Amino acid sequence: MGPQSQSMIYAELLANIGRISLAVSLSSPCDASTRIAVTADGNDVELRHQAEVHKLRLPGKVALGGAVLPIHKLGVTALSWRLPLETSSSPLQQRGRDATESQAAPWSAIDLEAGSEISCRQCGTVIVNRDVIKVWKDLPSENWAEMMEFWHCHKPEDADDENHSHGHGTHHRSETNGGKADEQSLASRGYGASSTISAQESVGFVDLTTLLFAESDCASVMFSLSTPEQGSPSRQSLLEAHNQTRNLNVFCSSCHTQLGFFNHRTAAATLSKWQVSCKSASGASPGISECLAATLVSTISRSASSKSLITPITDGQADPSAGTTVIHIWVLNSNMVYSSTAAEHSTQAIKLFYRLISRDEADRMLETVTCDAQEISLPANALGEATRLLEKSNLLLPDGERLFEEWKVGLLTK
Repeated sequence: MGPQSQSMIYAELLANIGRISLAVSLSSPCDASTRIAVTADGNDVELRHQAEVHKLRLPGKVALGGAVLPIHKLGVTALSWRLPLETSSSPLQQRGRDATESQAAPWSAIDLEAGSEISCRQCGTVIVNRDVIKVWKDLPSENWAEMMEFWHCHKPEDADDENHSHGHGTHHRSETNGGKADEQSLASRGYGASSTISAQESVGFVDLTTLLFAESDCASVMFSLSTPEQGSPSRQSLLEAHNQTRNLNVFCSSCHTQLGFFNHRTAAATLSKWQVSCKSASGASPGISECLAATLVSTISRSASSKSLITPITDGQADPSAGTTVIHIWVLNSNMVYSSTAAEHSTQAIKLFYRLISRDEADRMLETVTCDAQEISLPANALGEATRLLEKSNLLLPDGERLFEEWKVGLLTK
């Protein structure tokens, strides 16, 4: 790899061991002019190399204020150190250890403002009018029905019930009359395995990556089996014309941006958070990076698997080549803080390996009994944007830290 146009500095907080990993990638081999020093207050490092001067705010305060870092070998372009955090930085270390559990999903129900209008982020067209949504509610995790059925089946008072018997491997009880009665009883309580949460007027449901609304609460949207040009503002007339019932794409009627999907089973317009705007207490508007990061953290918490396959939802895509690529992700650190001279400020993120594979290879992996990756589905255009963000984040790292065998290293903002 040839010399880069400018030198860069990258720093990463290693909270568990109380260190900051510092890496410098030089535009040309280091010589007598090369000097890297920690500022007196321990908050920054400064690099001087030939005519270049770069300064970086560290993601934590280090205990080497005023120190000049040693360079053990001249003529190289990659330098690295591990700097000890100052004792007073221990709250930051604790935050790094605990943030995975405490980090809320972007735009949770308590963060969103009741009565706020929902608009297309691309053109500003109002999708849900002001004061229509009276209350926001967080949806439970993906496996809520299964866990509630398990709890109902294993309540302590049933432990000694001689008539309470069922197989834990193939779950044969659903094939018996008693099993069917239990399923009906569970469904009547709202948490059977076949239960779904249906959209409600004036209620906005919040998932990790989407907002769910009743169709009657939405305005200025078009429904389509494929592209916006083939869409209609009337969902019912569209389905009657094609004589079928299925999920539909939802587009902004003004700019034709795909906002999400209409889920037939839940009777809900499911809009991607990164495609719409809404008033929130934090004032932030999550992008695909924040939503995907929250999904990966949730997947690790639920399945204990650090590997995921990000597959595209391809129904009705105008581009026949869409959906042919899958992102294979391996999370290295689900909560870290980094800073780089190629970025504006210190950022909390997920650090991961990623590689692009074909849909066929992903399908083969998912079909194997030994597959240790969880499948996460995103709209094809969102998957393309996630790929672009990962490629961009790869350039924030020094040259020598961008690749590991067949994997690239990437960062997702939390």
